Amino acid sequence: MGKSALFNRLVRRRIALVEDFSGTTRDRLYAECDIWGHTCTLIDTGGFDPTDKEGYTPAIREQSQFAIDEADIIVFLTDGREPPNVLDFEIANVLRKTSKPVILAANKLENPNWDSNDHFALRMGDVVRVSAASGLGVAELTEKIEEFLPREINNEEDPVGTKVAFIGRPNVGKSALTNRLLGFDRSIVSEVAGTTRDAVDSQLIWKDKDVTLIDTAGVRRKSRVRADKTSVEYHMILRSLRAVDRADVAVLVAESGGIAEQDTKLAGYAHEAGKAVIIAVNKWDLLEKNPKSTLGKTLPQKDFSGMIERYLPFVSYAPVHYISALEGFGVEAMLDDALDIVKALKERIPTASLNKVLWRALAEHPPASDKGRPVKIKYATQAETTPPTIVIFCNRPESLHFSYLRYLENRIREAFPFRGVPLKIQIRKSSKDDER
Repeated sequence: MGKSALFNRLVRRRIALVEDFSGTTRDRLYAECDIWGHTCTLIDTGGFDPTDKEGYTPAIREQSQFAIDEADIIVFLTDGREPPNVLDFEIANVLRKTSKPVILAANKLENPNWDSNDHFALRMGDVVRVSAASGLGVAELTEKIEEFLPREINNEEDPVGTKVAFIGRPNVGKSALTNRLLGFDRSIVSEVAGTTRDAVDSQLIWKDKDVTLIDTAGVRRKSRVRADKTSVEYHMILRSLRAVDRADVAVLVAESGGIAEQDTKLAGYAHEAGKAVIIAVNKWDLLEKNPKSTLGKTLPQKDFSGMIERYLPFVSYAPVHYISALEGFGVEAMLDDALDIVKALKERIPTASLNKVLWRALAEHPPASDKGRPVKIKYATQAETTPPTIVIFCNRPESLHFSYLRYLENRIREAFPFRGVPLKIQIRKSSKDDER
């Protein structure tokens, strides 16, 4: 019907996926928008079929019902090119039972000759003619919405607190983990990979702290993704990566079967983006229930730890949690840890304390000389936070091997609370005054 296209037009940016076929949207999407000077929250839902009991439809219907219960105003969008069908009348009957204002909008009326008078048969009042694709009639729709808004609106933004994004391959349990923490089915969970298509935000008060959980679409191997910018999956991946960009903590959800290529790439993206990182190994209950499993789908914890060290050495600072979203064990400790390590992103170390650690490390293991010429590290200072960035001044920056920089990073991590966050080290050439 064009609900997602209308949603994107009202929020003035592309948040919801839009395709020419139905069923693209499955979970509820939220976004702030301005309606004639009032800050409002829009909710985009999947197609609402009160009668279909097959496939994803029952779960989508449940998500839509949640949205109806949450909303103050409901926009009932129909296809204005055709007379109302049986499903339209079924939805109208459901909406009439609510005590909330319902605005009937007939979409896809780019052609002024199309007649939407048949929609009066739905007995939902006046019909607003719109075209989400071209913007025709959208101003009239917003005026209608504004009529039902409370006259006094609190424009103070709600705190979103720490933003935690769950990333990983398809069907590793990101949505199940989100639902477990929320205590209700916010995202649709299915054994079919690729159920989640958008990055879905959910607000949560966790031990008196404001948290935003971001459930993302699973990322498949590049060889399996159609390299077409018009494909749904292409935009799913973009949204997953953008979710990492706006998150404070990226939780890489892996399966108990091992680390895959996509896990490595997602962890690398989060690391390069300067985000705090946690590795959550989900479905550990499979091993707990059947420690001698012959299916080869689970690994002993020591073997999995070795696999993480082998394939994810660049995030060796990331805490590892073995959890089960289905059973619930380890999940609360994982989120507690996520909220704890995010503090390290803003940690600032005094220059004097940092240089004491640096000089001790240099005394124990000085850098190798460059073709007989000494390599002298003068001093270091923390230039930035989020992520913490250490600048080291040296007479020959090009002569410092990356393995020696890793040594210095490890010594700094041992001395200061940078657990769970990337530590960026930059080498700069010292000035002539420093050489004296």
